[in-house]
Parts: sequence; C-alpha cells; structure tokens
Amino acid sequence: MKLEIDHIAIAVENLESAVDRWLTLTGAILVRREYVAAQDTEVAFLSLGGSRIELIAPASQGSVVSRFLEKRGPGLHHLALKASDGQEVLNCMADRGARLIDEQLRPGAEESLVGFVHPTAFGGVLVEIVEHPNHS
Repeated sequence: MKLEIDHIAIAVENLESAVDRWLTLTGAILVRREYVAAQDTEVAFLSLGGSRIELIAPASQGSVVSRFLEKRGPGLHHLALKASDGQEVLNCMADRGARLIDEQLRPGAEESLVGFVHPTAFGGVLVEIVEHPNHS
C-alpha cells in the first residue's frame, strides 16, 4: 500500500473570495474549478510550490460542507492521500481497525474516485483516499 499526499482541503464559505485571497497572498496558481455533484460542492484546486490546495465551498445549504461550516467554521477540512488502488487502501485500513465513512469509492473532483476515513482513525483528522484512474 503506497500512499502519498495528494492535497490539503480547506472549507470556505465563499469560493470566489477565498480563491482571490489565496492567489493574492501566496502567489498560488489556479489550476481548476468545478462543481462536484456527488458532494454538492464547488471546488478550486490551486498549485503552490509543487503542492496542491483544494478550496471547497457548499453549493447549497444541505451539503456536507455546509454542515461542516455551520458546526466548525472555515478551516482545514481534510488531508487527501493518493493511492493507485483506493479501494484496496480503504479495505486495508478497515481490516486494521479504521472506521470508514465510505466503504466503497465514489466520484470525486477531477474525475477521481474517493473514499473518506473517519477522523477517529487519525487522531481527529479527516482523511480522503483519492484514486486518479485517468492519470498516469
């Protein structure tokens, strides 16, 4: 099971102002924006010194990110780990006692497949397992 950091995700209330703020303050480059229907979110991926930052904003009041913001406010949402076989990683983590939010991969941003591991498994950090099937 080989994993590497894919991105860090930050929950924001307003995607436009957050993108502007990050670009202005850090010199990051806006790589991609999209709507993720499976999670009812608007996302923007930024490139910063070889690392990626995902800004995520709710597209509606009922979305998971909207509930996150209501409960915790803006800030760090999750750490994403890239895997060549995301389902194998989820299964392995479950076998090792991790509580999963997603037992099966589901559609994510950038045509990826994603599955979340409950924060209790990683000392309070929500971890997303990401598989990019169309990337080399």
